[in-house]
Parts: sequence; structure tokens; C-alpha cells
Amino acid sequence: NVQRRRRAVCCVDSSTDTSDPQHHPSPHKHPTTMLSKPGEARSKATPTQRRRKVVEENLDDVVRRLQRLPHNKACADCQSKLTQCVNLNHGTFICMACSGVHREFNHKIKGIGHSSFTPEEIAKLRHPDSGNEAVNARYLANYNAQRERMRPPQNNNDLQLLRGWIQRKYIDKAWCDSKEDPGGGGGKLPTSSSSKAKSTPKTDSGRRKIMPPV
Repeated sequence: NVQRRRRAVCCVDSSTDTSDPQHHPSPHKHPTTMLSKPGEARSKATPTQRRRKVVEENLDDVVRRLQRLPHNKACADCQSKLTQCVNLNHGTFICMACSGVHREFNHKIKGIGHSSFTPEEIAKLRHPDSGNEAVNARYLANYNAQRERMRPPQNNNDLQLLRGWIQRKYIDKAWCDSKEDPGGGGGKLPTSSSSKAKSTPKTDSGRRKIMPPV
């Protein structure tokens, strides 16, 4: 009986041998810590960067929503059906061909989906005076097809026609209903004569001359 007990103990010891490659401790009893890959910790965005990214994505979503409005789906200057850019000087949605002409007149252009927009630019686009319908109503208020020899472009195939139309419409303001241009035509605002400071008479030495009392 004693020998049988010794044999049973030996069998149990051999079955729990830790040198066996198939024997592994339970993961619940000994949890292992996974190490991050080199450079992974540095690639994680900080909370400030994440908030900034969310704001930028929200601003881009606003531009896309404005782009999908019925009056902004067609180019403000040539009626092409694909508006890919924004004219920030006037707050209009335009096609790629017209955006190149506007750049020739130093108008600020940004591509939709390729550029990031600031809160000030979004406020400009959401202003009641912006949008293709509002801008065309203002800049084409006095346009008369019977009197004018120039016809509005119906597509962007003729670049020379686009250039002449955009110049007459925005730079010359040939048909604008008011002399005031809320969107700006690329020119400088006139300086008022009353805003010029009156200079004080000076002597030859550069010192201010004290005028005697009258």
C-alpha cells in the first residue's frame, strides 16, 4: 500500500510539471500588461487637439450644408451644376473655372473639401447678404437683357466670356443696385478727406511753431 501511494504521488507531480510547453498559467490569475508600440503614445492627440479637430470638422460641415442649398448648387457666375469653391469676398459658391478668374482679380477663393474655414469665414457665408441668390439679386439688379449686349454665361466653356462677365459684374459693378458693396470688389475703400489730420506748422528746424495769441 505504501508503494502504491508513492506511485500515485509521483504521477501527480509529473502531471503538473511546469517545464511542459503546453502548460500555461490562467490569464485571469496572472494578467499580462500589453506594452504600446514605439511612438504610439506620442501619436495620440491631446484633448486640445481633439477639440480643435472637432471644431474644424463642424465648420466644414456647415460649408457643405450651405453648398447643398438649392440656390448654391449652381455656380453663381456661369450656372454650372458643380460648385467646388467658395468666393469669400462676396460669399458665393462657384465652379472651378470661375474660381480661377476670380483669383485673377485677387478675390479670396477656397476649395470645398480641400481647405479649412475659420469662424469668421463661416459667419460671412451665413450672412443674409451672402449666398448665390442674394449676391446675384444685388449685382444683377439693373441688368436688362434687352439693352445689354453681354449675355450671362450658361456654362464655363468660354473662359474669355467668364472673364469679361465677372469683371463687369463685380469690378465695374455695371448692374449693381447700390454704390456700396458689402462683399468688396477687390478695390480699396475711398479715403475721406475729413479723416486727414491737419498738420501743425513747423519751423525750419523741425520744431513746432507757437502761434501768437490774437
